[in-house]
Amino acid sequence: GASTRLHLTDLTLAPGSVTSIIGANGSGKSTLLRLMSADLQPTDGRVLMHGAEASGLSATMLARHRSMLAQETSVAFPFLVHEVVGWGRFAWRRTPAAADDPRIIDDAIESQGLASLRDRRVTELSGGERTRVHLARVIAQRTPLLLLDEADADLDLVGRRQLDDTVAALALAGTTVVVVSHDINRVAPHTDRVIVMSRGEVHADGQPAQVLTEEILSKAFGTAVEVSDEAGRPIVRLPG
Repeated sequence: GASTRLHLTDLTLAPGSVTSIIGANGSGKSTLLRLMSADLQPTDGRVLMHGAEASGLSATMLARHRSMLAQETSVAFPFLVHEVVGWGRFAWRRTPAAADDPRIIDDAIESQGLASLRDRRVTELSGGERTRVHLARVIAQRTPLLLLDEADADLDLVGRRQLDDTVAALALAGTTVVVVSHDINRVAPHTDRVIVMSRGEVHADGQPAQVLTEEILSKAFGTAVEVSDEAGRPIVRLPG
C-alpha cells in the first residue's frame, strides 16, 4: 500500500520570522518544505498563502508569493552570473516592480559577495560559488516567503556567514524564512522557531531552547543525542 510521507500537520508561519526544520534523513523535512512551496500538492488538507489557496495560484502568482532554493539546482549552460540572478525577476515582468530590476539584481549579487564574479559564466564557478549565485537569484525574487533546502551544504565559512546575515536582514524586513539544515548548532542562534520532524510527523515545534533538548532530539533521531548549555544557548552533539 501507499505510505504516508507526511501526516496531517497544522502550521502557521508568521511574517518576519525564521523557522528551522530539522530531523533525520527521510523524516519528512523536504516533503514539508515542498508542500509549503506548493511544489507538491497535499492529498489531504490545504496550503494557504496570504489567505489564498496555493493550488489555485498560477505559476507566476506563486513565484511572486514564494521563492525556494532546492538542493539539486544546477545550470548546465554557460549563462553569466548576472543573467542567472536576473531570472529571479521573471515573475515581475510587465509590472511596475520591474522598473527596479537592475538595482535589485545588483543588490542581490552584492549581498552574496559576488560582485567580482558578475560577468563570469556559472559553469566556471565552484560549487559553493554557484550556490551563492542561486541564493542571489531567490533573493532577487523579493517574495514574502523564502524557503531554503540545505542551501548551506556547499558553502564555505564566509558563504555561511553571508547567508546568515542575509536571512537575518530579510526577516527584519518582514520576510518569512524557512530553513532546512543539518547544521543545528549553526542555525539555532539565528532561529525564532525550530520544527523537529520524525517519521513524517512534527515531533516538536517551539523556540530553540524548548525544543533542542536531549529527550526530544534523542527520540526524533533514534539515537542518544547530547545537549550542553554554552553561553546560554544549546549546543547539540551526536555521539561518535
